[in-house]
Amino acid sequence: MSYIKKNFLNIIIIILGCITILIVNNKAENILDIDSSAIKTRPDNTFNQVKYIAMDDKGMPLYTVMSPVMKQYFENEVIETVKPKILLFRKNKPPSKIISDFGLIAYKRSNVKLSGNVNMYFKETSNAPFLKLNTEEIYIYLNEQLAVTDSEVYINKKNSFLNGIGMKSSLMQGEFIIFEKTRGKYVK
Repeated sequence: MSYIKKNFLNIIIIILGCITILIVNNKAENILDIDSSAIKTRPDNTFNQVKYIAMDDKGMPLYTVMSPVMKQYFENEVIETVKPKILLFRKNKPPSKIISDFGLIAYKRSNVKLSGNVNMYFKETSNAPFLKLNTEEIYIYLNEQLAVTDSEVYINKKNSFLNGIGMKSSLMQGEFIIFEKTRGKYVK
């Protein structure tokens, strides 16, 4: 008889222990519960087959972006683009064409970050040959007309080339400074 009382008492203790663990675990989950409204992962607007035109204060176009998909986030003032094609207007020069796999445009700060097979095409004059720049990631500061990257860069114009790692470029002056492992060949 004492054996049955002992086993019954052990079963009651085990059941109470399990109930206690479930209650504590449930309270812990409630305390650590995250308010899903605090996490913003969805865009405010999504557009398909878009052409976006950015203007300066005087109504002059700064750049245009064409993209099959654009997502706008109001809170951080960013536009995400897929496969963007950008025409960047430069004062008294032909526009520069830029294409990439992905882009982030901070439209109020006038900055653009492009990544994934970035190709930029420049002409100093309408009669000049194209200069092509290829890299994996680049930041463009539109107000300063400056392009910067830490990635490997390859620049080609006619039969001349310049490559290396890291670059700073004045888009207005057409000057390119390669930071590391610079190699090149100039052909007239």
